[in-house]
Amino acid sequence: MGGPIGPSGVDDAAARLIVTPIVGIAIPNLAGMIDHSAHSLPGLAASYGWFILMAYITWEANLRLYLRFQDRTAWLTRPWHRVRLLIGLICLFTIPFTMSAFWLWAALFADPMATWRSIAMAVVTVVAAVTFITHVYETLFVVREWGSDRLRNEWLRRENVEAELIALKSEVNPHTLFNNLNALSHLVEEGNPRAAAFVGALAGSYRYLLRTGSKRLVPLADELALLDQFLSLATIRYADALVVRVHVDAQAARRWMLPPVVLPELLENAVKHNELGADNPLEIEVRLEGDRLTVSHQKRPRADAVSSTGVGLENLALRFRLTTGVAARWGEGGGRFVVTLPLVAHDGSNIAQ
Repeated sequence: MGGPIGPSGVDDAAARLIVTPIVGIAIPNLAGMIDHSAHSLPGLAASYGWFILMAYITWEANLRLYLRFQDRTAWLTRPWHRVRLLIGLICLFTIPFTMSAFWLWAALFADPMATWRSIAMAVVTVVAAVTFITHVYETLFVVREWGSDRLRNEWLRRENVEAELIALKSEVNPHTLFNNLNALSHLVEEGNPRAAAFVGALAGSYRYLLRTGSKRLVPLADELALLDQFLSLATIRYADALVVRVHVDAQAARRWMLPPVVLPELLENAVKHNELGADNPLEIEVRLEGDRLTVSHQKRPRADAVSSTGVGLENLALRFRLTTGVAARWGEGGGRFVVTLPLVAHDGSNIAQ
């Protein structure tokens, strides 16, 4: 636990406890204004108690006055304001107070070494100490303000990221829901007996969506399980026109994480833009390659091409950049369309609620 916080807002109790007696004892000796042989032991104790009390009052009063009149925003932008304030406090308080206190001590204790010269030297030493201590406080203030600004900016940045991520997620779920409800509508209109199974699979999928809606990252194993559910939905919709091959072992799937509902989104995207049929199924491959997951499929554009703005993939890339620090990438090669997803190692603490 820290010590009491002083008027500066800085925990300086330990420094005061240590430095004040040292200053109170050192200054009269450095100035040569005290003759130890001229005092009894109680007189010496009383003298040094006087000097220590002077040091404490000088420190406390200068600090309070400085904070009272100092504009903290001027520490870096208006340095001459700081200089004028410090000089003013020294001339109007520090010198008159310490000069008076030293002369009063000299009058009460009648020390032969307490001459105007030694007292002047002691006052100059006090002024130097006040200037140094003020500089130390200003340094602490600047560092603390910088740290506060940095933390505040980091908090604002995180808040902006969270808001942006929520906005991106809100675009994904309605899109997927609309596609599946549209498919369900066709099954019901046709009296297809698989409509009930479709509703069950759809309910299971959306239980997952509700459970992960507030999470930034989920285990890859959970996403693969969700992909299986969406694949069962796709199988009901497209029969044998779609084949998904997953090359990820169970242990590795538990070791890596990624943003939620990514794989079903890529599945929907592949079906939307490519030809597929029972006699020529569209094959999608999901493969783990180091700390990357690749999702690829044959490039077979539909004859009745669906117009694409690329917003879905741009959305996906931005979600990955906001959650993993690395954007998702995509491209074509060898007649296949490949999406590369950066993964995050699962350490037990990186599932943000």
